[in-house]
Amino acid sequence: MKPQPVRAAAAALLGTSIEWYDFYAYITAASLVFKDVFFKTGNPFLSAMISMGTVAIGFIARPLGAAVFGHYGDILGRKKSLIITLVMMGAGSTLIGFLPTPASIGISATLLLILLRFVQGVAIGGEWGGAVLISAEHSSPRWRTILASIPQYGSSFGLILSTLMFILVHRLPEAELHSWGWRIPFWGSGVLLVIAFIIRIGINESPEMLRQMEKQQHRDHLPLRTLIRDRPASLVYGIAACTLGIAGTYFATTLMINYTTIYLAVREESLLDVIFWIGFVEFIAIPLATFLAVRFGERIVLLTLSVLGVLIAIPMMWLIETGDMANIAIAILGGSFLVGASYGVLPAYLFRAFPVEIRYSGMSLSYQLCGAIFGGLTPMAGLALAEHTSARWLSLAGLFAVLCVITFIGVWRLTMAKQPSPENGYAETLARTFAE
Repeated sequence: MKPQPVRAAAAALLGTSIEWYDFYAYITAASLVFKDVFFKTGNPFLSAMISMGTVAIGFIARPLGAAVFGHYGDILGRKKSLIITLVMMGAGSTLIGFLPTPASIGISATLLLILLRFVQGVAIGGEWGGAVLISAEHSSPRWRTILASIPQYGSSFGLILSTLMFILVHRLPEAELHSWGWRIPFWGSGVLLVIAFIIRIGINESPEMLRQMEKQQHRDHLPLRTLIRDRPASLVYGIAACTLGIAGTYFATTLMINYTTIYLAVREESLLDVIFWIGFVEFIAIPLATFLAVRFGERIVLLTLSVLGVLIAIPMMWLIETGDMANIAIAILGGSFLVGASYGVLPAYLFRAFPVEIRYSGMSLSYQLCGAIFGGLTPMAGLALAEHTSARWLSLAGLFAVLCVITFIGVWRLTMAKQPSPENGYAETLARTFAE
């Protein structure tokens, strides 16, 4: 492989690691701290639901970011969009760390938190598709499945780093944790932002996008309109195909933190230790699934993982319901292996579903609309099921199985777009980019 594809993949990985660190830091704080600091009601269930509602706000904002940055990324290039999303995400997270609490300025603190959460959601909405594309479009077809999966490791790095930070601050006395301790992970985002910006500013635009930009110089091009007009079915099934990889993550993390601490009286510190290891499990699951995808195809791997998810749903939740930490760890980490494997293969499959002129928009909207519909609502739906059903663990097993079935249908029905061959100028553009 040439230096530029490797450099592009590294820049995508480091950028997404930091952006996912910011995102997971908020989710963890919402699960452990914000329900007592910003949304305290006297009812633990109600406080948790309101706090999880702000998590959902971020997911709702993500399709807006996907539409805006997908549009400009398909017209002006991937690199410009990625730099803007990085700055938005890092700045938003750092400012959360400096927010006063409702005890100081009343409801204004809560409204500011919601606003910054919205900014986070818009930024991450534009980040993922661009990061995958800047990596995958620099690669040859032979390496595309592997390089398209590189940004997915950013989720694991971000999860490990943010969880480690909260493990450390959670050792503080409760009064200090609620006063200033929870702010430290958000302050760290400012330092990470500078590092990521320096790395990302040095990458070139993808060669395939350069060729496309030359083509569309003299004609109007509205990617979102083209996507909805020409490939609406691909968008719908793309959303469904993302479900296990996205909603499954928040089932295993956000929902399980709340469910086990509220209903099974598990200590928060113990759950954080388990969540910390999810990132390492994904480091095993993603390369293994990518290898199998290269060997057998992304479609076969994604369908198989969906079926396995349905099969393990009941055993997984039964183990969790025992309340034993060893069983809980086995269940959450086992489920996370399937989720991580699906998440790792997903980018290469979506990449082939959309042509280059609408690829940023198509991939981003598929991924982020799935996050808004299934990812943001899964923790809230799970808590509602746990509160209002007698067989709590069985209803949550059913929820996980439904997520897997939706994924199976989306992967099965999603059709692939015709991709450009190395001829017709692609090789020349690639060579020119490497030389820069």
